[in-house]
Amino acid sequence: MKKEKNNCTIIISSCDAYSDAWKPFFTLFFRYWPDCPFTIHLISNTLKYTDKRVHALTITPDLKWSSNLITSLQQISEKYIIYFQEDYFLRSKVDNKKIFQALALADKTNAAYIRLFPCPEPDLPYQNRTDIGLISKDALYRNSTQTAIWNKQQLIKLLQPGETGWDFEVKGGIERSRLIKELFFAYYEPVINYFCTAILKGVYLFDAVKFAKSEGIKLDRNARKFENYFHFIFRTSGIKAQLKKLLQPYTNFIKTHRKK
Repeated sequence: MKKEKNNCTIIISSCDAYSDAWKPFFTLFFRYWPDCPFTIHLISNTLKYTDKRVHALTITPDLKWSSNLITSLQQISEKYIIYFQEDYFLRSKVDNKKIFQALALADKTNAAYIRLFPCPEPDLPYQNRTDIGLISKDALYRNSTQTAIWNKQQLIKLLQPGETGWDFEVKGGIERSRLIKELFFAYYEPVINYFCTAILKGVYLFDAVKFAKSEGIKLDRNARKFENYFHFIFRTSGIKAQLKKLLQPYTNFIKTHRKK
């Protein structure tokens, strides 16, 4: 395993403002990946997580998501990284054999990216395989921020200083990814299975709180707001999308008249 270990490392993208999520994250990480063979790096600003298995990459001041990540990647010597965020709470055991198989595929094909969580799934077949497929250049969220193996140099090419993760996924990032000739892969089933995602717009989601409780994890209500049940129903039932569609003509009318 020594070769693979030296060729890949884990980066958890975070900052001090989300430090309340670190203990839940790492409790579940080491519960479900106790034999993780890779060095683990946590991006923060001034705070550090007090566990000798976690290496701090402190970026002060906070330079926003992409700039923090660029600065961190420049300190990493490995060819590949496995990207996480601090609210990706593991929910089942990680199989090292599957991770090494994915890394072997990355080496064999010189892949830029292998998505380990199917959000979204691949949109093209790859050979005759049923476990993994390709992500086309025209696919939405081609370079998703879900957990994935990245060729470090390809990721650095895609990152633009000052951007948010949202910018990276749906704005300039996706346009830049279409210029990369190397392959983008995604699995159909999770290789790393986690709650996707626990925090939305700075708030712990209702179902994330419920999941954490089922795992014996207490989230800090004093540090971060919790989504209430009614908002959860509104968010997940499709009502929100229906209302948006219904109100779209009025929204367009208002936008048009504001421009005038």
